[in-house]
Amino acid sequence: MSKPKKDRRVESPPRVVYFKPQGIPMVQLAQVVLHVDEYEAVRLVDQQKLDQEQAAERMGISRATCARILESAHHKIAEALVDGKAIRIEGGSFVLGVNRFRCLDCGTLWEAQISPDDEPPEPAACPSCRSSRVLDFGRQAGWQPVPPWGERGRGGPGGFGGPGGRGRHGGLGGWS
Repeated sequence: MSKPKKDRRVESPPRVVYFKPQGIPMVQLAQVVLHVDEYEAVRLVDQQKLDQEQAAERMGISRATCARILESAHHKIAEALVDGKAIRIEGGSFVLGVNRFRCLDCGTLWEAQISPDDEPPEPAACPSCRSSRVLDFGRQAGWQPVPPWGERGRGGPGGFGGPGGRGRHGGLGGWS
């Protein structure tokens, strides 16, 4: 039996979770799935220019694991660019530090710290207009709080996490 994956720290969920080539209808596109931890490794190393050791420390993993995650991410991104595939960012083994929200009525963006004691966050309401029509970026990327019975779920078909992966000890969330 293989060792379970260690959750990787992700500072905040991606703001955009789907990219596609222009001019090709989505129904005709193949896609690659970039896990949220792969997105975080690319963000830290390629966009923020940290070395792999620094990125690994921020993600709570070894440098070798960071290198493997980054190599996988680069391969998936290259496949999408060269073969004209869409990229969907979701799933993987990750724990969020901050979640992002966007009001669907007034467009306000805001962030909220995630409690270290794994308490599920209160239902979000827009701080500007108080609307409850809110997009939860964390759940969109596959994060879900710990289930009430405290059991850690496993991602993948048939597991607690569903097709999107474990997220924060849970599975694919969807839209709030």
